[in-house]
Amino acid sequence: MRLRISIALVALLAAIAALMVSAGSAAAGNEQYGPPDPQTTNIPYVAWAGETVKVVKCLSFIDSESATAAKSEGLPLTGTVLLEDWSGDVNQQPSQTLNGVTGFISSDYGLCFSFEVASQKAGLAVYKLSINNAWYPLLNGGDSLDQHQFLVIWMQDQAPTISEVAGANLGDPTGNGVFNPIPGAGPNGGNGFLPGLVKIEVKGTFPFGNNFAGYNHPVVTLPDDWAWLAQHLAVDSSINGSNSPGSASMRWDIHDDDATTEGHFKGGLCVDDLTATTVDAVDNCLGLVPNTSGDPDLGPFSNIYDGSSDYAYGPFDPVRPADTLLSDGKLDAGDAPMPALRVDVDLSSDSTVGTLSKADKTAIYNRNPSTDPTGAKAHDLYAPFYKALIPATLPGEGTLGQCYTGSDTERDDYCPPVTSGVAGHASNNFTSFLGFTDPSDIFTTEQVAGIYDYWDTFTTSYSHGYNDCYYADNPEGRQPTQPNADPEGIPLPTGATGVAVYTDEHGEAYVQYNPFRNIWGVGGIVLTPDSNGRCDIYGPAPVGHSTITATSVYPDQPVLWDGANKTSNALTKTVNFASSKVLNCVPKSSNEAFCVETILDLEGNPVSGAKVEFNAQSFTGSAPIIGADAAKVTPYDTTGQTGSGQATGGPIDVWTGANGQAGIFVRSTNGSCIDVESENVYTRNNGDGIFRSADFNPTSGKACGTTTPPPGNTGGGGGNTGGGGGTTGGGTPAAPVTVAAPVAVATPAPTAQTAPAAKTVTMTLATARVVKVGTGRYLVVRVNGPAKTAKLKITLVSKVHGKVTNRVVTRFVATNHQVRVGNLKLAPSIRSVRVAIA
Repeated sequence: MRLRISIALVALLAAIAALMVSAGSAAAGNEQYGPPDPQTTNIPYVAWAGETVKVVKCLSFIDSESATAAKSEGLPLTGTVLLEDWSGDVNQQPSQTLNGVTGFISSDYGLCFSFEVASQKAGLAVYKLSINNAWYPLLNGGDSLDQHQFLVIWMQDQAPTISEVAGANLGDPTGNGVFNPIPGAGPNGGNGFLPGLVKIEVKGTFPFGNNFAGYNHPVVTLPDDWAWLAQHLAVDSSINGSNSPGSASMRWDIHDDDATTEGHFKGGLCVDDLTATTVDAVDNCLGLVPNTSGDPDLGPFSNIYDGSSDYAYGPFDPVRPADTLLSDGKLDAGDAPMPALRVDVDLSSDSTVGTLSKADKTAIYNRNPSTDPTGAKAHDLYAPFYKALIPATLPGEGTLGQCYTGSDTERDDYCPPVTSGVAGHASNNFTSFLGFTDPSDIFTTEQVAGIYDYWDTFTTSYSHGYNDCYYADNPEGRQPTQPNADPEGIPLPTGATGVAVYTDEHGEAYVQYNPFRNIWGVGGIVLTPDSNGRCDIYGPAPVGHSTITATSVYPDQPVLWDGANKTSNALTKTVNFASSKVLNCVPKSSNEAFCVETILDLEGNPVSGAKVEFNAQSFTGSAPIIGADAAKVTPYDTTGQTGSGQATGGPIDVWTGANGQAGIFVRSTNGSCIDVESENVYTRNNGDGIFRSADFNPTSGKACGTTTPPPGNTGGGGGNTGGGGGTTGGGTPAAPVTVAAPVAVATPAPTAQTAPAAKTVTMTLATARVVKVGTGRYLVVRVNGPAKTAKLKITLVSKVHGKVTNRVVTRFVATNHQVRVGNLKLAPSIRSVRVAIA
């Protein structure tokens, strides 16, 4: 045992002696060749107020044999940490003197010392670590063997700024926040909405006062002031004459930028045919080769020295330079190692559409996202990091070369001997870093965050459910004929309406906005049913709105003094839907019309399988004959519909085909205008469904109130006009209708037959009563006036299962004698009838 101790002691003393020699020669020598060691300079650790920072200094001078022997004998050295200066509130200083800081030996890194400091206030702290020889006074007594000066910055977060991202592959290509259906973007290649992107940027500030007041820069803002800060504070022991603050500013060039500029440093990692420059683009110029991790997000990435490892997990860590040093050859705001800030992104409570989801950095900072969304191809990924350790270091991680062993296997697989930076700890009465709780140890409440894939989201609020109204093609909606049907109606927005996201080292984050369909393809919208439980989304088409804001949240310990509003500007999204339900009639043959309803969904796609119930009545005379008609009459084609039969006045049920069209023929020889109604049966909600009406004169082939026949096949060309479903001869098949303007339901335009003689002429309702004929009940009325016909508005009041509903219908009757209202048989559920002249 004594021999082993002696060997370890001799090895350690020799190493310390070597340290003293190497330290002196390094300070007096010229600038070193190859990648610099970030620990020879004073690149600051940067954190948010309330965070704990683990500071590490490793002295790489012990060989693996000596380190193993020393570690086995437990031969520590100790250090003392002194707070030398502070730029913030002089009465609110961070952790100060720390005694007895114990060193540990890593076979990869040599002799390392670490300590933790924290601050609730913003400012820049200057710490000095002195390594003491108290355990081994044989060398230079008990004097300090080595010293290192650290800079640690804590920042106050600022309100985020958010902006709309423009792009050819986004739902709002111009970035104005307006979304319209795009051909080919929907399910099965139809119309649909593409998602949008919300860009989030954050900044931090800290005071630069007290002894730093002579710089005349009272507040430092990062990342903006990073270059200024380097030009006034940076020093480096490996550069001759660099003891003047700011003389080693380029040592603070530790990152790339986020520009797409290409080009690589001559003689570096990228040896392809790209133009050699003095500034490196920092990208994955080798693609997947020779990446051994199997993940293109992890590099290797180029830099001005050579390149990173192929385990390039952020954030920048001075004790992990092989993985995290990405110098591009210029010093600017992009070099600031912005710490991860939690940002909560929310849709306002009055938003009627939209959900939020992850926006993958691999697809955004990618030169060829459409052809190579995984970033596997060389030069595609140009703004690392794409994955990061959040927090940067965990309890026990790096101590004696150990990694935290928990449920996050990916972080366990990446096991660097030492890590430093923002530290994660168990939290008792606050949330701390979002992630997961390690279930492997029932005796610990340690909350462990893992490897963060930019920009994963954590759901903070969620929307789901259904409106109490139904789509036209919803066969499972509640209807009197389907008492056991599924009660689910048109979906509400389904998905996350609030998410938390962490910013990257450029102080950026992105969140995807889904205007209608969520990530699983489910569409949703907030609707207000009318008194009959209907949501007529088909005319006019609704316009959806969303308002988005982002709020910064300190990611670790709450900062109780800084409770001011940190909410961003607001983004407004407008979603223009393209739904419609249009009923039109065109002439088909002599005394016959072809009436077609065309239904488009919210994204402007044809609605198939919608059940349409048709009825028709004459302004005067007997009711017309109507029947299902699978035919082609320009510009309509109902050959894909289902349904058959014919009846006097109706009803006739027809289901729309793939092009969203359902049609009937209407036959009448009395020369009267015919009122045709179409009702969507599946939209009924214990009352009438959504309906449309159109007026047409089959005898004249003209729309009521016009003198010119509407466009279409006028018939007579040898087509089969009988049987309720024949095709017309000589007509050119029309392409399926994909776009149609909504038609407002209005009173039919008066014709010469129905128009009043003068504005002063009045019509009066003389009588109205319900009569029973056999087993049926009917409405009998008398209207007096100079016109030959009158239009009535009839309200049918029903009571079903205790619920009172009103159904409004219109009918035309002859005047000046008592008549029975045609095509109106009162159901047993009708409790009362109200009649008025329309």
